[in-house]
Parts: sequence; C-alpha cells; structure tokens
Amino acid sequence: MGIGNHGMVKIKFGTDGWRGVIADDFTFGNVRIVAQAIADYLKEEKTGDKRQEVVVGYDNRFLAEKYASLIAEVLSANGIKVIISNKSVPSPCVSFAIVERKWDGGVMVTASHNPPQFCGIKFKAPYGGSATEEITRKIEKNLYRSNVSDAINPELIIEEDLVPSYLAKLESFIDFALIKDAGLKIIADPMYGVGSNYMEQMLEDTNCNVVTLHTRRDPLFGGLNPEPISEYLAELKNKVKETNADIGLATDGDADRIGVVDDEGNYLTPHQVFPLLLLYMVKEKGEKGKVVQTISLGYLSERIAKKYSLEFQEVPVGFKNVADLMLKENIFIGGEESGGYGYQGYIPERDGLLSSLFFVEMLAKTKKRLSTLLKEMEEEFGRSFYKRVDFELGNTRWEGLEKEQFVQNLYNRAPKKLLDIPVKEIKTYDGIEFILEDDSWLLLRPSGTEPVLRVYAETDEPGKTEKLLAIGREILYNA
Repeated sequence: MGIGNHGMVKIKFGTDGWRGVIADDFTFGNVRIVAQAIADYLKEEKTGDKRQEVVVGYDNRFLAEKYASLIAEVLSANGIKVIISNKSVPSPCVSFAIVERKWDGGVMVTASHNPPQFCGIKFKAPYGGSATEEITRKIEKNLYRSNVSDAINPELIIEEDLVPSYLAKLESFIDFALIKDAGLKIIADPMYGVGSNYMEQMLEDTNCNVVTLHTRRDPLFGGLNPEPISEYLAELKNKVKETNADIGLATDGDADRIGVVDDEGNYLTPHQVFPLLLLYMVKEKGEKGKVVQTISLGYLSERIAKKYSLEFQEVPVGFKNVADLMLKENIFIGGEESGGYGYQGYIPERDGLLSSLFFVEMLAKTKKRLSTLLKEMEEEFGRSFYKRVDFELGNTRWEGLEKEQFVQNLYNRAPKKLLDIPVKEIKTYDGIEFILEDDSWLLLRPSGTEPVLRVYAETDEPGKTEKLLAIGREILYNA
C-alpha cells in the first residue's frame, strides 16, 4: 500500500516511543507507517549479510495483538525475521528476549500507564533498553519516506512463548531459599495489565500466600488508568488492610513499573520506594557502585548514597537517561519518579516484577514489617512527602513555547526564597528545579509524552508540600 496521508502531522515520537489515541491518530495505517520507518532504520544500520532479526510483543490494550501482527508483517515484507510473542507480555520480557538472542532490536505495542483510549509503539535497541534520542530521530526521519511494503513473508514470522526464559532470568536475582519459609501474605494487583499471576507463579514453591486482583484482560482497565499510583490503588490498599497482608504490589499496564502498599495499607511514593530498595541493596545485599536517578526522584536516596560513600548522579526525566548511564558505567541501581527501577547485571530497563520480588526478599531477609522498615529509614535519613500535579498546556500561556524558552523565562524571574526558605540551588537541565536550604524542592517542567505541564514538590511535611505545589501553580499562571 502507498504511504497515503495518514496522520502526516500527528506521528511524533516522545520520551519513550510514539503514543496516540486509538482510531484517531493511532490507526492501522499509521501503525504500518511507523513499522516501515523502523524497518528502514534497521536496513540502514545493517552490516554484513546476516538477516536482521527483531522481537515483537504487545500488552493488553484494545487491538494490541492486531497492531503487533501488522508490525510483524511489515517487517517481514522488508526481509526482517520476526519472533512475535504468542500472548501479551511485559515490556521487559521483550527487552530481555532481544539481549538473550543477541538480536537487532524489538518492538513493543503498549501505551504503558496511559489512559485506555491510548496505544503506543516502543522501539527497543539491541542492548535491551529504550531507543536513544539518536535512534528515535533516525526512525522519525524515515516516516513517510518510502511506501509501506505489502510483500508479507509468513516464513519470516514465528510465534513463540517468550515468558519462560524471562521468568528464569528474574528468578536468578532472588534468594528463594530465603523466601521459601517466610510465610508472607502478598496482594498483587496487575491493574488488568500484563503482570497477571506472575507473582503467584514465581512464588508457588514457597509458603507465601499470593492473592491477585484484576487478573482478566480488560482494555478499559476497570475504568481507571493502569498507573500504579495512590489514586488508582484504592482496592489494593483496602485489600491489604482487610486481610492483614504484609505487602501490596501493583504493576502498570506493561509491568515495567511498580507501586507499593505497606502492611498498614499506606501507599508508598517512589520517593520512599527507591530509597528503601537502595538501602536494602547496600545494607543487606552488600551492593556497591554508582546510584543514578532522574531529577524528580528526591533527596532520600542521595542522603543514603552519601552515608555509604556511593557515587550519585541525577539525570533528566525519562528512564532512558538512566539506561544510558547503565550501559556506560558501574551503576548498581537506577530509578525514576514514575516507579521504574533498574538493576546491575540485568538489562538496562525497568522491571516491575523484579522490583516486586526484591520487596518480597527484603521482607523475608529483614523479618520486619514494611511499615517498620520505612519508619527506621525515616528516622535516620528524614521524611519524604512527595506529590505531583499536572496542568493542561492549553490553560496556560506556555502552549507552543519551546522548553528552553520556558526555562529561561522562569529563570529570569527566579525567587530567592520559597516558603520563606532560601533557594540554595537552581537546576535547569530538565525544566527548572528550585532546591531549598532544607533540601525541599519544587520542579516545573513540560511533559515529554503528554500536552501537560508538571509541577513536582517534595518536603518533610505534607502541608508544606501542598503549599509548595500551590506556589508552583502560581508561578505557572502568573509568570
């Protein structure tokens, strides 16, 4: 078929691939165009005579398996061999399959945590992580440059179960002998996504009791967004309290992010979860190396790194920025504000199931309640109350403004104090972040994936965080 004029303006790659609204810009025609652009990119990068090989997977979204089949067909028509998953799978499952086979890349059909009306396409590089900015730009340049090939080659498309080797890899990181007799009660919530029943399967040879919510496929995700944050985890929080469970563990739509609920039914923010993981890795597992996190992930992990003499670095928002460092340096743990965490010795990719298993191991190893572990961490390193609020671009004067202009405008008007606390540092490498003398901070930045402005704040008191967010809103609307 010819390239036509399907969504000429609408196909735009964001922080982690292309996302669009199903039947609006995310159409069969546009999916074929993106698949052809990926095929053209792969052919441009080809060296030698070996046939190129790609893994294709998909999540539980509406028509996701059909979109994946279309992508496989277009790739095969370009002479590229495709292993396509025989069922919906987590994004890190696709990423691991690429590395395990030493293939040329992978395509995952998913919109991750976005609302049900969205679908998306992520391209995974040969190293098993998200495509770099350079790769993404090359794929974008290929959009509409050539006709989408119709010469489908069924012999180059092979269906396969990608899950067994993926789960075996996850299990290699975990001390199951430690967990076997722990007798933990765990509530798992895959949020109708692709993480269903994996916790039960991986812990079936232990005496842990796993109860899984929302296991059926529901492309509407129960009327909620499949994002493991507090406002969408009411049922998980209630279930943990009602059953006196030890922990609640949620994964997002494509199971690469995690949400955690403690034994008292309290949702833990990523600004508590990542430091807990870091502290466990250092104190109990003896891990060493460098810690990397995105600019929006807060101060507790930096304090922990300082105490244990660990090198620490911040990067712009987006896990691919964490992954870039994991490919180059001795990074033993990396994290982002939206609940994605990666680990040394694995792929440079976040994995919600692996993070969940580390929390189970943490409880088994320490023999302490999660609420106790949190309290102990807070007593030593301080408390964290974090919150993020999003504002639609159309409701502000910033619509259409480049990020550099946005930052410069706010920098020129930067206050010397917030909440009557002096501003000790201003960071401008991803939006603009004001660091106060007590380590509280306020970050203002345009999203890289959605048409919104994000306002982030973290302090040591909930009321203080709300006041800082209100100041952020005032800055955006009155600057």
